[in-house]
Amino acid sequence: MSCCTWCLCFLLCLRFLVCNACLHKERSALVDIGNKIGAWTHPSDGNDCCRWDGVTCSSGTGRVTGLDLTDLGGVIYLLNATWFLPFEELQSLSLSNLAIQGCLPGAGFEIWSSLHKLEILDLSNNQLNDSAILFLDSLPSLRSLFLNTNLITSAQIVKRLSKRKLEVLDLSWNVIVDNISTDICNVTSLQELHLNANLFFGHLPSCFRNLTSLRVLDLSYNLLTINFPSPNFENMPSLVRLSLSYNHLEGILSLSSFSKYIQLKYLGLSSNSTDFQVRAETLVANISIQLQVIELSNCNLNANFDALQGFFLHQHGLHFMDLSNNNLSGRFPMWLIENNTDLLYLNVQNNSFDGPIVLPSKVNTNLLWLDASCNMLNREVPVGMNVTFPKLYHLNLSRNFFQGTCRSSLGYIENLLFLDISYNNFSDDIAASFFGPYQSSPASLFLSNNSFYGSLPELNSTSLQYLVLDNNDISGEIPTSICENSMLGMVDISNNRLTGTIPNCICNPFVLQILNLRGNHLSGSIPADLSNCSLLQFLDLSKNHLSGQIPPLPNLTYLHLSENNFNGTFPLPVSFNPYLKTVDLRYNQLGGTIPSSIAEAFPELRVLLLKGNLFEGMISIQVCQLKYLRLLDLSNNMLSGHIPSCLSSMGLYRDVNSFLFQYSGYRLTSGPDPDSFGSNDYSHSHYDNGFQGTLLEIDQEEFTTKSRQDYYKGSILSYMSGLLFEPVERIHS
Repeated sequence: MSCCTWCLCFLLCLRFLVCNACLHKERSALVDIGNKIGAWTHPSDGNDCCRWDGVTCSSGTGRVTGLDLTDLGGVIYLLNATWFLPFEELQSLSLSNLAIQGCLPGAGFEIWSSLHKLEILDLSNNQLNDSAILFLDSLPSLRSLFLNTNLITSAQIVKRLSKRKLEVLDLSWNVIVDNISTDICNVTSLQELHLNANLFFGHLPSCFRNLTSLRVLDLSYNLLTINFPSPNFENMPSLVRLSLSYNHLEGILSLSSFSKYIQLKYLGLSSNSTDFQVRAETLVANISIQLQVIELSNCNLNANFDALQGFFLHQHGLHFMDLSNNNLSGRFPMWLIENNTDLLYLNVQNNSFDGPIVLPSKVNTNLLWLDASCNMLNREVPVGMNVTFPKLYHLNLSRNFFQGTCRSSLGYIENLLFLDISYNNFSDDIAASFFGPYQSSPASLFLSNNSFYGSLPELNSTSLQYLVLDNNDISGEIPTSICENSMLGMVDISNNRLTGTIPNCICNPFVLQILNLRGNHLSGSIPADLSNCSLLQFLDLSKNHLSGQIPPLPNLTYLHLSENNFNGTFPLPVSFNPYLKTVDLRYNQLGGTIPSSIAEAFPELRVLLLKGNLFEGMISIQVCQLKYLRLLDLSNNMLSGHIPSCLSSMGLYRDVNSFLFQYSGYRLTSGPDPDSFGSNDYSHSHYDNGFQGTLLEIDQEEFTTKSRQDYYKGSILSYMSGLLFEPVERIHS
């Protein structure tokens, strides 16, 4: 064999070895990173780092070109940017969800100026602030930058990046309080701009129309004022997604103005304003767009709905449709579902649709989410809904006028995870309707304010998370099988006719957050095991026949025990949460003195109701130090001395959001992100992702003056205050 042949064979072998193994120095660097963050996942033969999860290499050189550290499962806090300098061919780097707060001194992002090929950088879902990201403009080839879900408060980074040829910029889900600067107009290469879920305010700059390459523009969930007709969006012919929802939209927008956007698939125009209207011309043949997502909540559609129906009938590929809050009337628009057989999500809540629901003639195997709450729909829910929509996992028919039974229509929908039929006129046996052997097993069941009757059945579901049965006619005892529900986070069976005792095991110590058994005929004492409920924040056992002493409840935020027969003294600070906001102990047999250190023990207290007990002694001036206190009722006790004059200024310190009880993971009124319907996987994980934490106003206060009795809940409490010491003869001098 000739010398040339040997040389050729040698070079081919060398190329083969290089192409199938990463460089030693890059492998060593990856091992060091793994030791600091978390172990890399790789095959049993782990020598070739190009085969490790999260590592991408060039097929030609074997050099590392992509790193994704998201799934290593660790945290960094302070990043050492020098870790990545050995990867000279790096093109894509993801450091998402690692709790990064910034960089080590001398090892900041400016060091990456030597990474000449780095084009894609993902720093989303961290804790970065403005100063931490200051030198990201040092990356010479940066094209895509993801900074969503951090702690950024200003848009200064936009100015610093304005000279880069960025194609994707994502600043969504931060806390940016700023206007949209004209600096953004200089980045004419932008194809995607995500500024949603911030606090941007003011008007869009007129130069915004210069961003002619945009394919995705998301400004939703801000404080922007956008007037229509608007020239800002006229020169964006490549738009695929335009979302302006939940800003202050004003004026009249005609859907025909989007006729030239033939690629448009996502149109979000839901408004926070009553001064905005979306219209359609009678002739829609010239509108060539075929949308997949359309959001038109609160757009005054009722004024032009006949023409809009023509537009909607022209759409055949819709996946996600929101027409809520528009005062639309007439029969339920089942034609929307029939006309769009691929429809996954339909929200028509808070309109004026009436009459019965008439099912389509054909089975629809695509519809997953239907919300028709807050309308005037009536009669019985049609038999066969479970057959017509077999894939439904979210159904909300609450606040209508449905009547009769529902076991044959709603009793078995195989995939149902969320069912809300509260505030209707249903009447049926509770056990036969929803807890039989062939019934659905939703994770969230809301049946409140109907006329369901009978005893609770065995509650041994392993998937039930929210059980809300208040204001019905349910009787009997609470079955001990409720303790087997390992996922149960909320139980509300208030205002029924339950008897017996509260099961000792009712609390799963790591799950239960809300327990409301108010207004029943329960007896016995509070289960001692409730002291071990580490997540229990809301407890209401008022208006029962409970007795004994109040056990330690160290994690509670809201405590309601009025109209029982409890004895003992005021709850000791060491036994209760210092962040307690509500204490309602009216009409019991509690005695002793009101602690003089109450302001130190419970500095967050908003509501203190002790009426109708046996408390004695003087009212401590410490009560005046409760700066958040709104309602105070000490009447009908054995108190003596003078009323502290400083109480006259009570309630001047206002914190609007403090009265809203946040229940993480639970959302009643709004649907999932339309993006969760954007892939081909419509598994149950979309249900979980759709329920991001929102405010649930559950804490209700009862305040009685003279012969007047009022109930207050939610943010109204931050705008009021009340003092009650009557009858005055009980305040002895």
